[in-house]
Amino acid sequence: MTRRVAIQLNIANALQLLGSLYRNPADAIKEHVSNALDEHLKAQKAGKGIPVCNVLYTLEKDKITIEYPYGMDRYEFENALKKVADSVKPSLDVDQIGQLGIGNFSFLQIGKKCIFLSKKASDSQTLKVTLRSGSSTAEFESVPKRDELPHAGLKVIITQLLFDPTKRRGSLSAENLQKVFAEKFDHYLRLGTLVITVICRGSSSTVQPLRIELPPIGLKFKDMRLARDFQKKFRLELYFDPSGKGKLALRHTGVAVVEDVSQLKAYGLEESIYASGNVKGHIEANFLKPLPARTGFEENEDWMALLDELYNIRPFIEEEVEALKQAEMERKLTEIQRKAIEMASDILNMDEFKDLEMLQGLGRKPPEPRRPPNGFDFVPQSVRASVGERAHLLLKAEVPKRVPDGTLVRISASSPTIRLENSELTLMEADARDGVVSSRVYFKGVEKRSTPAEVLAKADRVKAESKAYIMVGDAGPTRIQKTPAVEGREGQRFNYSETAFEEGAHKHSRFIGGTVQVNKTNPDYKQEKSGSDEAFLEYITLMIGKETVAYNDRSNAADGYLEKMLSFYFRLKSKIAGASSIPGKRSRGRPRRILAV
Repeated sequence: MTRRVAIQLNIANALQLLGSLYRNPADAIKEHVSNALDEHLKAQKAGKGIPVCNVLYTLEKDKITIEYPYGMDRYEFENALKKVADSVKPSLDVDQIGQLGIGNFSFLQIGKKCIFLSKKASDSQTLKVTLRSGSSTAEFESVPKRDELPHAGLKVIITQLLFDPTKRRGSLSAENLQKVFAEKFDHYLRLGTLVITVICRGSSSTVQPLRIELPPIGLKFKDMRLARDFQKKFRLELYFDPSGKGKLALRHTGVAVVEDVSQLKAYGLEESIYASGNVKGHIEANFLKPLPARTGFEENEDWMALLDELYNIRPFIEEEVEALKQAEMERKLTEIQRKAIEMASDILNMDEFKDLEMLQGLGRKPPEPRRPPNGFDFVPQSVRASVGERAHLLLKAEVPKRVPDGTLVRISASSPTIRLENSELTLMEADARDGVVSSRVYFKGVEKRSTPAEVLAKADRVKAESKAYIMVGDAGPTRIQKTPAVEGREGQRFNYSETAFEEGAHKHSRFIGGTVQVNKTNPDYKQEKSGSDEAFLEYITLMIGKETVAYNDRSNAADGYLEKMLSFYFRLKSKIAGASSIPGKRSRGRPRRILAV
């Protein structure tokens, strides 16, 4: 005879456990955006929705307040609390973000008490519901007239916080929440149906959709269906990321559930091209079933079918990525060559090389003022750039004589045709040379201008500002192609190329017909090119410097000695690198003091 025993559950402990299923506090607090979107989608389906769902987060030292325009009445609240981990949402005929009705308890990863002030309609009474950590009951009560919500909606107040959300670093900081919300809700932010505002320390910021300026890939696979069930659709939005740091997310109803597939242990998906770092974007599959707290997906038949489809199109994605990687390598090579020519020119313009005759195209620069005239200036104050060219302004400041150490400088452009890479920089005395800090402000001109655009630099700790003017013209011919060259300040051309020398591998470089030629068969060239971009940049710059010195030797004897010096240098570099990798050698902590002998 079978005897059945009822399973008993400590509800307070179970709720605490459910509320702690989220990856981190930021992941938990985003549940209120999910709830707001669920109500928004449901209202729109019924023809009662407002055009935009506005969600407001206010971060204070002792509490977090969240407000959005959809409230619940007493019946809906009681029903939701009676259906925890057994959500009523699956019965709805609209795709929902939340699945198990545990979002109301997400506060348990943030604080110990949560008050909901809810108003279903503008003419209804405000309801107050309180949930507490360690409690298995919800407290329902009416609110006095002075605490009535002015409009329909929901106001969530989380108190007895476990963290201080006003700190600049932390899971609940305003900066991190904006990043998390942008990644999680990019789809709705981009559509304009969702607006999220974060207020902290008196500053208000609106979350912006992710900005992607990368080449798309896999366009012919944008809209797909499962072969085993043609009614189930999934969508791919993929981009090639040359940085190798791209993340591919898995979304459900427009919200990222898995931010990075490389973190999955999904039958090889984490080792495929999708997780290589060269693919950025997302895969949207609404037929998948998210796990509690949306930490992943249930590995059911639909999940396995999706993996099969991704595996089938994988070779085509790999082919596109490899082609773009090759093109990027070629572009990066020419960019490294251009930087090397600029760097060599800058070095050879220093005082210790002023007696050298420059190679054609490496004319002397007019001297820049060593000190900023007003203690805080762009030097020079006007520059020219071509459309699409990455250029820079140089901001000089006397630190700490005129500008305090640690001063924050905000940079702004008067026109959207100037795209700044950095809108803020900090002036540190530790970076000063002879009391002057020189900081580069990189920018790109996105279109041609008939008048100069103005760039303003403003210091926050002292009354100091400086203006610079940028004129953007048409992009000229490509400077670096098969034989890279730089336009000299005297109007001549200075060329660079890489080729295999007929006389063999021993020689590093030569200067022939206005071109610095680097020997591709030299073992030092092969070693440095296979290393980091910085190592190869150093190698090319060194070759240009060597050829400039040799050019000044009319006896033609110096070239052979310079070649030996280069060989000596790279043998030394190799030995030092080898010694630093020997097991047991000191590699961490304070460097060993070298005693004078």
